[in-house]
Amino acid sequence: MNWKNNISPIEKVVVTFLLLAIATATGAATAAAEPETVNPYRYLDWVSGEEIAAMPEDQRPAHSGMCEGYYISPPSLTTAADPAHSDVQASADHFDTLPDGTNVLTGDVVLKQGSRELYSDEVKMNRATRATELNGNVKIRQPGMLILGERAKVNLNEKQLDVTDTEYVIHQIHVHGSAGRIYNPDDQILILDHSSYTTCEPNDNSWVIKAKQIKIDQSEGWGEVKGAQVQVGGVPILYLPWWTFPIDDRRQTGFLFPTIGSGQNGLDFSVPYYLNLAPNLDATLTPRFLSDRGSMMESEFRYLSENTKGDIGGGYLPDDQEFGDSRNLITWHHVGHYDKWVNKVDYTRVSDSDYFLDLDTTLNTSSTAHLNQRTDMRYYGDTWNFGGQVQSFQTIDELIPDNALPYRMLPQLSALGRFPMGDSPLEFKLGTEYTYFEHPEKIVTGPTTAERIRLIPSASYNFRRAWGFVQPKLSYYQRYYDMNQVNLTDDERNLSNGIFSVDSGLYLDRPFEMAGSRYLQTLEPRLFYLYSPYKDQNDLPTFDTAKTSFSYEQLFRENRFTGGDRVGDANQISLGLTSRLINEQTGQEEINVSIGQIFYLRDRKVQLTQNNPPEETTLSPFVARINWLIDSEWSWRAETQMDTQENNLDSIVTGFRYRAENGNLMNLSYNFYDDGAVGADPLAEKINQTDFSFIWSVSQRWGLIGRWGYDLEEQRSYDTVFGIEYESCCWRARLVNRRYLRESNDPSLVVEPSQGIYVQFELKGLGGLGGSVDTMLDDAISGYQLRENSRPSGF
Repeated sequence: MNWKNNISPIEKVVVTFLLLAIATATGAATAAAEPETVNPYRYLDWVSGEEIAAMPEDQRPAHSGMCEGYYISPPSLTTAADPAHSDVQASADHFDTLPDGTNVLTGDVVLKQGSRELYSDEVKMNRATRATELNGNVKIRQPGMLILGERAKVNLNEKQLDVTDTEYVIHQIHVHGSAGRIYNPDDQILILDHSSYTTCEPNDNSWVIKAKQIKIDQSEGWGEVKGAQVQVGGVPILYLPWWTFPIDDRRQTGFLFPTIGSGQNGLDFSVPYYLNLAPNLDATLTPRFLSDRGSMMESEFRYLSENTKGDIGGGYLPDDQEFGDSRNLITWHHVGHYDKWVNKVDYTRVSDSDYFLDLDTTLNTSSTAHLNQRTDMRYYGDTWNFGGQVQSFQTIDELIPDNALPYRMLPQLSALGRFPMGDSPLEFKLGTEYTYFEHPEKIVTGPTTAERIRLIPSASYNFRRAWGFVQPKLSYYQRYYDMNQVNLTDDERNLSNGIFSVDSGLYLDRPFEMAGSRYLQTLEPRLFYLYSPYKDQNDLPTFDTAKTSFSYEQLFRENRFTGGDRVGDANQISLGLTSRLINEQTGQEEINVSIGQIFYLRDRKVQLTQNNPPEETTLSPFVARINWLIDSEWSWRAETQMDTQENNLDSIVTGFRYRAENGNLMNLSYNFYDDGAVGADPLAEKINQTDFSFIWSVSQRWGLIGRWGYDLEEQRSYDTVFGIEYESCCWRARLVNRRYLRESNDPSLVVEPSQGIYVQFELKGLGGLGGSVDTMLDDAISGYQLRENSRPSGF
């Protein structure tokens, strides 16, 4: 069968999928038509599923059941001695010695030397050189390998063999095949001439490689193929003049399986080339073809040492046919640990704001409104911690006005000292910070550059006992600004704030029994008082400050703002209550429930800008949350906020998760946020969305993949995924369709629909096609990557 010129790569993949399904179904039908009485492939060390089930539990292999059996080397070989330190033991029906000293053994000949075994109808062995010839029904065993043939030459001293007209099995990697000749120029290298290679069952021809030569290097963990033809269901689909593939989990230099897809850029085809530069260094070069845009190159370099790890990546499209210009991407992520020093780098830059919308990427980075460009160095000592960072941003959301762009910090220097008073609960702290801010654009509504110095001394008394705690704390916030701005008459500011707080709580518990299990239930009430006098801060800019999102944790924070430009005024009492249910036999926390609310004793005047009115409510939203481990498979979480004064539901986030041992996964969630909630951002939009996702096996081999995200407010789907997956003993495939809303390049539109078809294909033991499917599903389905990492062996 030859592919016609008008068949696209996508169609080839789909046809390949169908050929494999037909081949597998035909094989299954044949097996069903012939009831098994005797295992016909026992001579290949193939142990049927029934035989595995009959084994003692501690002797069964890690068998997933996906295959009808498993290649199992005799247990006696794994416990036998090293051949290099073992004598040769021989048995036969007849024994003769020729005049030249050659021993001739005939009739059911068995030679054993430690973990190496030779069987044949006739064996001739030179006692001096140990050169051995085997003729008729040759069987050669060693741990993890079985070779069958008609004739063989073996040297027991030099560990060399040469076998003709063979079948072979490599147990560890679930491989079998045939060869005109097998020989080993080295102890760990096998050469297979005019051979076949597959990880399928002995009676299955779903896929097989037929090659002029296959070289298997067990010491390096790779195979090399020359003159290969890949057949699927007996039909040749690919010719490879030269190819390398891994035979275990070690990294090897060579081409990875290509990625192919169809979406907004037409055909999207890439062929990664992996470079194993050193045990701690590697790189990937990925030529990529986009039919509607042109050809581009992506590359990634990764490094790892005792003290550092990181990756450097880049993408370059020289002439985008739709965009009309060249496009590029640069990323660098780095973490270094040097005794008490830690250094980090997080840098991403793109040529234009639509890069991620148009091209996406397989590199280790993601699209956000502000791409981070930051490096920092920190020291963690016993008394003092020091830090310094330089941070800038590239804003790729063109709807954000210039005056709302984040300031650069060039640099920010900080120090924090802790001074405990011996064994006393009393502790003093001193925090300091210097920051130089610079705005990326020339603006008239705020400072273009500024220096800010903060000094924060504090004292706390941490009284703790088994039954509870009390922690009073006094903090003093001192700020100094030196600003540069057009028409600014007073460029210096000084402001100080004092904060007093008392945090306290009780810990009560009771053991009890329920349904035959012992539990511990806790009751943990918490009382927090906060006082901070009002200081007018409207004339101070907000360089790095935002208001925190309200949550249960916010009940017990000193400041309702993040950053260093606002200290919230407060006179309030927070009440919280947490109860946990702990299974004493397993140690698992099965239920955790928390509720709480803030009682405001006065209005809150300090806001981000003078345009924001004071908050005059006497109660915060009532917040409640629960995490419930229903059983080993089901869990439920929920958090809600209720405005008890206006009797308004401000927000609710809730969801069920199901995760079974067989890999089935399901998520069902609901997310609601009222834009009129207490303390809501004036620019916030109402959110009312449901999300349902799953990966579900409908049988041992077939599975369904899906996600449906629906916006109840806009009455439209924002992300729809549906796909099927099939897994047999030796191959696995997925076909996934996704339709989703993405940010629009058209300024008149907020979002626009986009659709893509994704294919993932894996020949077990060789590699896979369509690795980008994993990235897409990991983004779409919560828990997907954890499910994939915990999958059992594919055989």
